[in-house]
Amino acid sequence: MKKKNIYLFEIEDVIANQAKLPYRTGLIWSYCQEIELIKKNFKLDGWFWYRDEENTIDKVFHKITNPHFVAFSCFVWNWNWNMQMAKKIKEKWPECLIVIGGWQPPISDRSMGFFHKHPYIDFISHGEGEVTLSKILIESLKKKPNYKNIQGCSIPGRLIKNRENVEIFKVKDGLKIENIEKKDKLNLLDTFVTKPRPRIDHLAQMPSPYLNGLFDKLIKKCKYDLEATIETTRGCPFGCTFCEIGTKYYQKIKTPTIEKVFREIDWLSKNKIVFVYNADSNFGMLNEHLEITEYLITKKKETGYPQKHRVDWAKIHGEKVIKLAKLFYAAGMDKGITIALQSLNPKTLEAVKRKNMDDGKLSEFLKKYNQADLPSYMEIILGLPEETKESFIDGVCKIMELGQHNYIGIYPLTALPNTPFGDPEYIKKYNLKIIETYPAFSHVDVSDQNDFEREKMVVGNNVMSINDYKEAQLFRWLFMFAHYLGYTQYISRFLRNYLNISFKTFYLDLMNFTKNSPKSSFLKKELSETKKSLEIYMDCKGGLGRVVKEVRKNFAWDFEEATAINIINNKNLFYEEIGSFLEQYKIDKKIIEELITYQKNTIVDPNQEYPFSFKSKYNFYECINLSAKLKEENSNYHVNGKNYNKDIFEWGKETLWWGRRVAACKAKIKNIDNNNLLSRTSEQIIETFDKR
Repeated sequence: MKKKNIYLFEIEDVIANQAKLPYRTGLIWSYCQEIELIKKNFKLDGWFWYRDEENTIDKVFHKITNPHFVAFSCFVWNWNWNMQMAKKIKEKWPECLIVIGGWQPPISDRSMGFFHKHPYIDFISHGEGEVTLSKILIESLKKKPNYKNIQGCSIPGRLIKNRENVEIFKVKDGLKIENIEKKDKLNLLDTFVTKPRPRIDHLAQMPSPYLNGLFDKLIKKCKYDLEATIETTRGCPFGCTFCEIGTKYYQKIKTPTIEKVFREIDWLSKNKIVFVYNADSNFGMLNEHLEITEYLITKKKETGYPQKHRVDWAKIHGEKVIKLAKLFYAAGMDKGITIALQSLNPKTLEAVKRKNMDDGKLSEFLKKYNQADLPSYMEIILGLPEETKESFIDGVCKIMELGQHNYIGIYPLTALPNTPFGDPEYIKKYNLKIIETYPAFSHVDVSDQNDFEREKMVVGNNVMSINDYKEAQLFRWLFMFAHYLGYTQYISRFLRNYLNISFKTFYLDLMNFTKNSPKSSFLKKELSETKKSLEIYMDCKGGLGRVVKEVRKNFAWDFEEATAINIINNKNLFYEEIGSFLEQYKIDKKIIEELITYQKNTIVDPNQEYPFSFKSKYNFYECINLSAKLKEENSNYHVNGKNYNKDIFEWGKETLWWGRRVAACKAKIKNIDNNNLLSRTSEQIIETFDKR
């Protein structure tokens, strides 16, 4: 008997020469392969999991032969690609069954009307898909399949043979209209939603695509470095409105056995998997996470793999999280520890159902991170409900005042379809302004922008106009390049200690100075180019990034990264303007000159040969880092950093992109004439902030 052809799609972009193994579809097909009826009647004829010049829609389509069943794992970054492919397949093979799952398709109570818009889709799988897809496959083998009893999916009316007991309604403007006349039944039936599928209780008993050999052949054909996903928990107890995992369905935590995780790590190590993404929403929550961490590090020491491990840290930070993060950082496997604040505005936190640490607790953890010599970085989302332009600026500056100068990630808000941000009532309540534009991804080739995906972005709310949002984005640009990429950070920190000028005052002054500068000035040109790129994004004509043609044609950088690159190419000009800006503070010119020299030398420069030394007439290091009083005393500073031999792209990739969370853009500097002061601990530094 000839087996029926199955095709699986889990499309990801190749970024930094890394291709991500199709873990989600791997779990599903692993489960299906343990069912004899499926094994006997179906064969996996094609598995597509990354897109590049060799895997375009047309090229992949021509690799498909007589499909019986096609499954798509859908996310914001592959939605349009998947829909185009599904449509092409259905047009050529109308009898082929097509199912979609993942985070992007609408959840059950939002699926009404979907099949009218996408008639080439046959099923939406809701929640965990392992069992659901296996049931669909088995039912499809029957002469008269009846899909109504398969839990956890939405089905178009055309697939339902017996319509007598089916709930009938019409969808208009996204709303469900009841009491449809019986005579209109056949014409109006759109969607039938089956009963929800219960969560999988025993992850330990679920087959693994690593351990059953499913990926063995797959990796041999891949020319890229490999990235893999592991799960040590599934689910999240929190209900943040901007996150899809925060739905009630996933709020109970499920776990595999630690032995199973160890065996998967063995496979990753043996097969030289470079990068591991841990899918847990709160790594560090369980006691077992210490053993898993130690095992990952052991395997890296033994085999060199996996080289890197990225994780989303537990929302509630404690000693356990610090210990794990320190271990990963020491092993060179992770970039420190994330503190996901999202906002510091109480009204916003209430609107998104989130609770942060209080300032005292946050300061305490920063102190502990510094004591552990552990880089930390914070995360903020721009565009959340009840957030004003002013509260956003206040929040970022408050983070600076708390002593977080290493890094902060400020991200635009995506209106993910299955969160409250896709709910008409929630949108109306907070008057959310939503545009459908290019993804806010940078570090991609923009020459094929027409093929880019689109995503819905929140660009305003009930208290933040679209113009305010644009202004907040420009402040984000300023904060990021000037402070967190380091180009004026030491100047602002010096002024905080020397003249008690707050970070907020400093950066508001710098923005005003930039806006009022002549059109020909460096800062004004950078502001104008950033504004122009932002307008393109807001008009839905391009992504949230800038191209620096002199470095790499058609390659998009974050706004702040583009400015940082241009500063490197115009360093003296930039700092001349910063010198003019500082005149308003009435500081001795000699101090300003020396301070700017110090600041310039603290940034890793691809045109500079390291190590090198320079002399200063002031104790800037101690004043900035140790809150010492400014003294006019000779200081001999030693500076170290990586040599890039004028390769600006490589420098940009490693410092502005890959290494920003560990402040790779900032050089290592020490005062070799004052080692006694340099031995002071981070605890003392943080205590200064506490006393202020």
